[in-house]
Amino acid sequence: MAVAKTTGFLPDNWKLGVESRSDTGGAVRLAAPDNTATPITIMVRDRLTTREASALPDPAAPTIIAAPWLSPRTREVLEQGGFNYIDQTGNTVLKVSRPGLVVRTEGERRDPSPPPRTRPNLRGPRAWALMRTLVEVEPPYGVTDLARMLGMDPGYVSRLLTTLSEELLITREPRGPVERVEWDSLLRHIALDYSLYKSNETTSWIAGGGPEQFLQDLAAIDGTDWAVTGPFVAERLVSVAPAVVAVVYTDDPERIAEITRLRRVRTGGNVRLARPYDTIAFERTWTRNNLVYASIPQITVDCLTGPGRMPSEGEALIDWMRSRPASWRCSSLRSAAA
Repeated sequence: MAVAKTTGFLPDNWKLGVESRSDTGGAVRLAAPDNTATPITIMVRDRLTTREASALPDPAAPTIIAAPWLSPRTREVLEQGGFNYIDQTGNTVLKVSRPGLVVRTEGERRDPSPPPRTRPNLRGPRAWALMRTLVEVEPPYGVTDLARMLGMDPGYVSRLLTTLSEELLITREPRGPVERVEWDSLLRHIALDYSLYKSNETTSWIAGGGPEQFLQDLAAIDGTDWAVTGPFVAERLVSVAPAVVAVVYTDDPERIAEITRLRRVRTGGNVRLARPYDTIAFERTWTRNNLVYASIPQITVDCLTGPGRMPSEGEALIDWMRSRPASWRCSSLRSAAA
């Protein structure tokens, strides 16, 4: 499987020949049109978890890990460890320095044949709220403190943290506090299931004066029952593409629409009003020029899961966040709740 699929991705006149086979893989020879060649080790796994991927020894030579399916986080860990990979759904990375070649293709983000579930999944509003809190607050913190802050059952929080630990998205000792959070990977993990327009109850509207005028009108509304998210906020922090649709979280879209004179439409429009998936959408907001904005991580995951150019804006926001952690991340749960 690995040889056939890899061969299908190669440029014309490149060759991949089998040199040896074994129950756990084998070796191939990759040759360029100029006859420059390199041996590549193939390691076949029926299933590979993220933790198992992190435990693989450093490859001494170019190595391809082949499996029926590899999760996004497992692929990330493999690539960080210097491994190439390929799975049966088409997720592929092959990087060889001599002869110089880079192949990258995308397959399924979810396992088409998942094993029986033994751990809680990381889908749904409460799981997303927990993961967003982990992103936004510097550790350490324990199960009890997280459960109290989020109004969740401690047992549920503990099980979710165990799952996140197995995916190497957080670091903690068994039954111990969270010590480290891989916040950028965790944001992308939220984006596997969450979607700005599908996970929130959204409606489309037209602002006669355009989205910029709508935001000016919104800034004049008293109260804090709304928060701007999406491309118009991203545009103020990173420059990717001009924003054309304003997205606002609100528990009362009809009130916002009436005050700002919006006209409802079935499709299109230049304003989206969204009843949020969870009340956390209104937590850790920030204000500039009388406009209330959602938290930076919330805006980022909204962009990552939006249409058009929005995923590129989400990636640009992650780069922005890396360079300015103090501007968006709380130092403790106490400061986050203030």
